[in-house]
Amino acid sequence: MKNPWMSAWLSAANSMTGAARGQAMAEKSKAQTQMMQEWQRANMQIWQSMMMPWTMAMPGAGLSATSICAPGRRR
Repeated sequence: MKNPWMSAWLSAANSMTGAARGQAMAEKSKAQTQMMQEWQRANMQIWQSMMMPWTMAMPGAGLSATSICAPGRRR
């Protein structure tokens, strides 16, 4: 014979854990997306510094004449 109180208690517990699981999965997905974006940004910086070192000589300078002609020189 089924116990109606046990069934109600298990149903409530299942709905609570389902909501908590959904929140945890959303947080995990958000953290994973952020981690991948940071990894891509760092990876692009590494490759850019290897392929075009003059772009990394002066942060924020981009491809100006000063950064191409004298990459180690500050303005």
